[in-house]
Amino acid sequence: KQWYQRRVRETRVLLKNVEGSLTLGYGHVGDNNLHLNIVTPHYQAQVLELIEPFVYEEVSRLKGSISAEHGLGLKKANYLKYSKDTDLIETMRTLKDLFDPNGIMNPYKLLPWK
Repeated sequence: KQWYQRRVRETRVLLKNVEGSLTLGYGHVGDNNLHLNIVTPHYQAQVLELIEPFVYEEVSRLKGSISAEHGLGLKKANYLKYSKDTDLIETMRTLKDLFDPNGIMNPYKLLPWK
């Protein structure tokens, strides 16, 4: 519980100069899975510029994963390197190519595109 609260507080400090921002944290305590929900009144590129390196570097430092049960999606594929080493990503790509040689199942969404 303290781990979650500390990460949420750190995120709030990071965004202290972003007017109207709200940061909430929730997750699965049993498997240490934290979801950060960051809300702003309107889209601000500044928020992504602050949050993305902070979150991905912290995940890497803790030897965590950037995504879990829901997969990676389009936006996170290129950040897989923060939680998986190059050899593992290549193994994943080999398995994907084996089961989906034509690349028609979830194209671009599972692994970084070559």
